[in-house]
Parts: sequence; structure tokens; C-alpha cells
Amino acid sequence: MVDILARDIILIVYTFWLIITGILVFFMQAGFAFLESGQVRSKNATHVYMKICANIGIGTLVWWLFGFAIFSGNWNYCLLGVIDPSSVDNLNVYGHWFTMWGFCLVSCSIASGSIAERFSFKAYLIYVVFYCGFMYPFFGWMAWSAGPLLKWGYVDYAGSVVVHFQGGLTALIAAMIVGPRMEKYARISKKSWLFEFGRGECYTIPGHNVSQMMLGVFILCVCFYGFNVGSVLVGTLCEPTTNVTALEMIHILVNDLPTTTINVTMSMAGGILGAMFGGWLMNKKPDPLTTGNGAIAGMVSICAGVGFTHPGFAIVLGIISGGIIPLVVKSLDKIGIDDTVGTCGVHCTAGAIGGIATGVMGLIRPAYHGVTCHIGIQALGFIICIAYACLCAIIIFGGLKAVGLGRVSEEDEAMGLDIAEHMTPTYPEFVSGGIKGY
Repeated sequence: MVDILARDIILIVYTFWLIITGILVFFMQAGFAFLESGQVRSKNATHVYMKICANIGIGTLVWWLFGFAIFSGNWNYCLLGVIDPSSVDNLNVYGHWFTMWGFCLVSCSIASGSIAERFSFKAYLIYVVFYCGFMYPFFGWMAWSAGPLLKWGYVDYAGSVVVHFQGGLTALIAAMIVGPRMEKYARISKKSWLFEFGRGECYTIPGHNVSQMMLGVFILCVCFYGFNVGSVLVGTLCEPTTNVTALEMIHILVNDLPTTTINVTMSMAGGILGAMFGGWLMNKKPDPLTTGNGAIAGMVSICAGVGFTHPGFAIVLGIISGGIIPLVVKSLDKIGIDDTVGTCGVHCTAGAIGGIATGVMGLIRPAYHGVTCHIGIQALGFIICIAYACLCAIIIFGGLKAVGLGRVSEEDEAMGLDIAEHMTPTYPEFVSGGIKGY
């Protein structure tokens, strides 16, 4: 009886912790808003903010209607228990719904940056419906809830692959389908009816506000603590509460909370160092944009194994993830893919590195606090995510392109989406003064 009471008290405390960290995860939307808007031209900043609003509004609605039901594998959770209210344990399910909702919005937001300045707002609304309602929930079910990957032993502690790599790969496919901005390359060539690439000389299109972008970076860095620390074995603590003793729950919290916190910190520092010196080496001078993205890349890469790796491994992982960003940016430019805010290097590449590194961690430390990790299962999950994300992204963005809803017109792109799509410029004095390029 005493243990049951203690377990219930711990569960209540942990639920509060889940909500607090879930709020931090949700606040990442503010980080994305500043990060992306600072890296686009001033004539497109309002459009960025509207896309963030779309993520929150449309994404929340479809997550409530059926996204969480797909994610959890329980159709009684459609409309969050309206279908069968007696099936919902408010303490467990509502807290889980709230945290996973924040994760879903983060993953959805990633593609926004890669296709910024040229993608229709109407088309973006449709993308949010499909991504938050179907695409993300289904793979989340496979890897995190009750799907085959989870049953096979796949480990992705806080979402390097489920959240970031899936979102980053979607962003990459979207950029290939939508095509580059008009001013980015000397010319544009279509490899097929689906993909468009830039050809000839590649031009730099600078963002309009570095300080705004860096503020977004710092907000995201703070929120990543909620993202990772809030993931401390959610399933172990919340779901099988009838089988877990209070002592076991205390043991998990005492060991995993400090571990995740220090590992996130070390990976962030490593990402900054890797990107700063990597950019310095490739571009002859340290670049604040690359350095800021490196901080985020480091924290993305550690998500998958944040609960059971060594801090030394975490900083090395961050250095690799941050250091590769300049190479990814140059490679995409050379191929002819216009990734407006460097999303692919931060989320796709760093997420992939994190997912692969988790398998390497499993070789070094195969079991830790009840978490067992095998490199074969990790590789299989990674391959499945590649196939699934590519297929879904092609269907969504290819379908939008086929019906003419993807890209805005050349006139609207030249004018800027703030005016063309929303009639509300972020900097009206620039418009009245005739400065249309920025």
C-alpha cells in the first residue's frame, strides 16, 4: 500500500514535469520563427510567422482529431477520448498527448525553412494536415508506441530519427520538388516532371537579420533541454505504472535526469565548436550563421542516445554534427538544391548521424537502465525511415505540385510573400521606401 501511494505521488510529480518540459518543447516554435525569419529576406518575414501559426493551429487540430490516435495505436483516442471517454486515463494520456503534440509540431516545422520564400501558404496548410495528421503519427507509432520497430528493440530516446531526420529528409525532398529561388542560380533545369535543380553559378542570398536568427538559436538551445530531459523514459514511467515500483521509478529519475542534461549540454558545445571551426576552415572566417546552426545540430544528434551515452561521446558527436554543416551546405549548392535556411544540415544530416551513433553506442554500452540497443535494429529502423519519409514527401509535395498548389508565381516571389500572400509586410517602411530586395 505504501509503495502504491509513493508510486502515485511520483507519477503526479513526473506528470507536472512532463507538462513543464512539454511547454518548453512547444516554445521551440518561437525559436523556429526567429531562426527562419532572420535568414530570409525582410519581404518574406511575415510569411514565416504565418507558417508557424499554421503549425500550431492546423497541427493541433489534426493531432487532436486523429493524429494522436494513430500515434498511440488506440482509436479510442480520436478527439482525445470523446469517442470513449471512459478509456482515457487523464493523468497518463493527457500528459503524453501534450508532450508528443509538441514533438509533432517541431518535426512539422522543419520543412518550412528549406522551402521558404517561394512556397504557397495554401499549400503549406495542406502539408501540415498530412504531416501532423498522418505521416508523423504513423512512423511515431512504428518506433515509439506499439509498432514493429519498438517491438524489435529500436531505440530513439528523444527523436533524432523519428522527429528530426524524418522532418529533415522531408525538407530535402520538398526543396528538390519545389525548386530553387529565382535569384539563387543562373538558371533552373527540370530533371523530370517532379524535381527541379539549379544550374550554373550559385549566388548567395543573405538573410535580413543575423541577431534575430541568433535569438532563435538561443531559444531553441534552451528548449532542447525540455525536448531531451522531458523524454526520460516516458513509457517506463507513465504507461506500465501497475508493474513498476516506486523505487524503480526513483532510480530511473535520479540516474537519467542528470545524464540527459549533461549530454545535451556537451553535444551543444561540441556542435558550436565543430561548426565554428569547420566553417572557419572552409570559408576562411568563422560564420555566425553556421555556428548557430551547429549548436542546434549538436543537440539534434544526441537526441537518439541522450539517456545512455557518455558525455565524452556526446561532445564528439556534437563536433561531428556541427563540423559537417559547411560541407553539406556547399554540397547542396553544388548539386543545385536550394535549402533556404540550412535545414538539411541541421536536422537531416545531424539526425542521421545521431541515429547511426546510437547503434555505435549500443556496441559500447549494449544495456543501460533497462535500455538495450543493437546496431542491426538501429540500421533497419534508419533504412525504414528513409524509405517511408521519401515516399510520403514525394506524395505530399509531388501531389501539390501536380495540382498547381505548390510554388507561388514568379511575380509573387519577386514581390515578396508578405505582400503577395498576406498584405502585411513586417517592415512597411521598406516597402514605402521602395526597397524590394530585402
